[in-house]
Amino acid sequence: MKSEHSLDSESNGCVIVVDDHDDLRQMLCLALETAGFDVIEADTQLELQRRLAHCQPDAVVLDLQRSEADGLALLTRMRARQNLSMVPIVFLSGSDAEDFRYDAMCAGADWFGVRPLGMLELQNRVGELIRNGRPDATHSQIGPRRPPHILRLQPTG
Repeated sequence: MKSEHSLDSESNGCVIVVDDHDDLRQMLCLALETAGFDVIEADTQLELQRRLAHCQPDAVVLDLQRSEADGLALLTRMRARQNLSMVPIVFLSGSDAEDFRYDAMCAGADWFGVRPLGMLELQNRVGELIRNGRPDATHSQIGPRRPPHILRLQPTG
């Protein structure tokens, strides 16, 4: 998917990182920039809406730790938007409760990562989703999607 964001010719794609915690958002952005992605930051849902008005991302990393219910609602709204229906979305959380993971995947997350997580794993997963597109993504599917990937990540070295 092409981004309206002016990409560097060496870019691996444009990723919007939505995180309401400044330090974590900066860490996620740095990890993705280091891997060659163009990164756009948003710290609130309102800021995300502003960013989406000016660019079409190749992927979204969503981590709203202060209210996971808000994160699920935002994910559902994002999937309902035609321009985001096929954009890969990575959902990050501090909770590894299986029912929450399942809810996130059914709401439209393409990958669920549990903090703390390894940055290399995040870089690889985002790159894979951009290259290969959304797993099991079809508009004609009835009912919740089968959760494709739920992994617990541990910090690396």
